[in-house]
Amino acid sequence: MNQRSEQLVLDYLSEVGLALYGRVSAKERTAYLRGLRARIDERRESAEDDDVDTVRRILRGFGAPEHLVQEELTGETFDLEDDERIPDKPRHADRPPPPWRGGPSQGFLSLLEGPGQTDMRMDGRTTRPPGMMRNSLLVLRHHAPEAVGLALFVLAGVWWNVAFVWVLGAVLILLSQVWEARDKWVGVGLPLLACVVGVALWNGDAKFIDLYIQEALPATGAPALGIASLVCVLYLFPKVARSARAADRVGA
Repeated sequence: MNQRSEQLVLDYLSEVGLALYGRVSAKERTAYLRGLRARIDERRESAEDDDVDTVRRILRGFGAPEHLVQEELTGETFDLEDDERIPDKPRHADRPPPPWRGGPSQGFLSLLEGPGQTDMRMDGRTTRPPGMMRNSLLVLRHHAPEAVGLALFVLAGVWWNVAFVWVLGAVLILLSQVWEARDKWVGVGLPLLACVVGVALWNGDAKFIDLYIQEALPATGAPALGIASLVCVLYLFPKVARSARAADRVGA
């Protein structure tokens, strides 16, 4: 493998990653870059040579990084000269600032936009947003542990007598590689906080603390935990669904 050619590919992928920053989630960005690298390597393998000129010609076929991302997110096409398509070096200084410095946010505000707006297809085609059943099947296919964790949260939310299964669901969520640390804190911390508040608001009568907890936990603690678990499912599911759709597009 030609080292200069490989460095040219890495620089190109770096530029594409910068162009994707803030437009899709980190999981989707990683999945798309992996798929793009595979497409580039496939063309390099089919080429007669692997010199710099050949690789540059292959990359020109994909287009400038910013325009490649723009085309595949919106379907808009560009017609530029070849010399404008491949950057000489990555522009790391152009990286958008992080959220705490005024940059884009992929947290709760992006969730409020809805799946039809936050889910951007990477092939440039416009289709109707996938339904709940389709999303659920994709999550089960690509992120089975996360799907089980969310299912246990739903079970604890609709059937308070088996609220203890929430513990297993919480473990699966904490061990997940899909959600970020903040999402895990919300998914696990909110039900626990709701349970504590529910127990504290119980208006029954008990002489000792152990009896108080024993009576309050099933009366108000478990219902509060269950309701909060359902809220967390609504918060966590769109994020894992977007990741599953990205993984499905790469594997297609």
